[in-house]
Amino acid sequence: MKKLMWQKELPGYRAYLPVELPPEATYVYRGNNNMESAVVAPNVHMIHGCDAALTAQDVVVVGDVASKRYILAGALSARYSLTYFTVIRRGKLCGIEVFMPHITNGREPEKTVVLEGDDPQKLLIEYAEMAAKEMGVKNIEASENMTGYCTWYYYYAGVSEADLLANIDAIRDNRTVYNAKYIQIDDGYQRHQGDWLDQRDAWPTPLTEIAAKIIDAGSVPGIWTMPLLASTASRVYQEHPDWFVKDAAGNTMIIQGWSPEPDNHWVCLDATLDEVLEHLANIFKTFRSWGFAYFKMDGLSYGLMEGVRHDPDATPVSAFRRALEAIRKAVPDAVLLACCAPFMPCMGLVDNCRVSTDTSRYYKSNQQIAGNTDLDYFCSISRAAHLTLANWWKFDRWFRCDPDTMMARQDNAFYSYGEAKISVLTGILSGVATTSDHLGTISPERLALLGRAQNLRMRDVRPVEWQQNRWPQFFSGTVDGKRALAVFNDTEQELVCCFADYGLPETCDEVLDTPSVRKVKIIVPAHDAALLIAGN
Repeated sequence: MKKLMWQKELPGYRAYLPVELPPEATYVYRGNNNMESAVVAPNVHMIHGCDAALTAQDVVVVGDVASKRYILAGALSARYSLTYFTVIRRGKLCGIEVFMPHITNGREPEKTVVLEGDDPQKLLIEYAEMAAKEMGVKNIEASENMTGYCTWYYYYAGVSEADLLANIDAIRDNRTVYNAKYIQIDDGYQRHQGDWLDQRDAWPTPLTEIAAKIIDAGSVPGIWTMPLLASTASRVYQEHPDWFVKDAAGNTMIIQGWSPEPDNHWVCLDATLDEVLEHLANIFKTFRSWGFAYFKMDGLSYGLMEGVRHDPDATPVSAFRRALEAIRKAVPDAVLLACCAPFMPCMGLVDNCRVSTDTSRYYKSNQQIAGNTDLDYFCSISRAAHLTLANWWKFDRWFRCDPDTMMARQDNAFYSYGEAKISVLTGILSGVATTSDHLGTISPERLALLGRAQNLRMRDVRPVEWQQNRWPQFFSGTVDGKRALAVFNDTEQELVCCFADYGLPETCDEVLDTPSVRKVKIIVPAHDAALLIAGN
């Protein structure tokens, strides 16, 4: 048996921040740095015990609820390394460790900030704005909700050209209710992962002609790629094996991907090679010349693969940003959606970023039938909603935050009408209100939900309260300048919301479902949602 040896000298930058808080301090907000969050429980925690630790990514807030004393530690930049925090408790909350794994060889560490205040939500907003400024995020135009359609959550990888064409017709016929600005082809059109310009046999019409059909229907064409990855079955890998990240022995690094065979083994492009950057630019310029102006770039976290690159001074993060810079330069007028992406390295280079896990046709993943091997097995409406809401402080500050597609339909779906309202409400809070529903088969009642997500936008979103170890259920904000309250009842019991408890007047309009006037209170059933706007 091979003997394993401890590595005595670990790479990276490390530091420790002692904190002075009351012994009763137990509050910890844990940031997550990508949609596949390591924070699977609610982000706000209580930390107890004589010897305990909680990890966080990008940012962490610790404090004492009773005395309203809070400390935020956060990374302001991510040009060479991601930043990780660990909250340490030794009988009391005593300090925060910081770790930047790729700050080596005398390189300056990423910029960080420590803030103190009496409101953790205000600290997060202040931090978000400071990080956006440091990373060069331009003013985000979000005056209108972003609407669109993608094929994935109805057809998944089995989508055919005929499926898309039928949906283009349905979208055109239903524009008076829900006007999908973008129509995006998702995974399934390409021959292999990595060969993005090569169509499989189920897509016989050239993509140029399909893009023209989308434009004729009144929408903007969009398309899915995983630009930094390829499968070992792809033509690009077979023809250019030297383009990919290697291990120390010079062998190509291969990982297990989520695609079915023969595309299940993935390799990562080395974006420190000029030929690779030219290859990426050519793909996006070609799509743009065909009429595509919206790009869903998936699997981006895998683009930070550890390994040996052509430039020995590059890090996974700096190489990742080189790739995004090349893509941004190639299509400066297109909308770039980063998906499965590290948040901070994307800042200033993409327009939209997914902040939730994948949604699915199920409200909770454990509702799926035994033996189901669909890709949505571990995804759910509820998990996507929770992680979207946990990232409320990023909304329109770092990028337009994508909550994944809203699930409203009644067919090819395993959720209730109330659970559909939870999904739709995430689009109203984030301002990104796209769908995968077939508008030719959706019921009028469900289609009306999509229409309300298109037309309603809640701004200045903040949790009214966020109890430790629980997801927030009430969010305050404004709709058309009027005070508003969003209610997410993700529990198994009905929820009574008395207007006076949330600073609302006696009369409010409930606008998420069939619009109605409510007096004094509203009772929200289990697995349901509501949006209240202060009446005149």
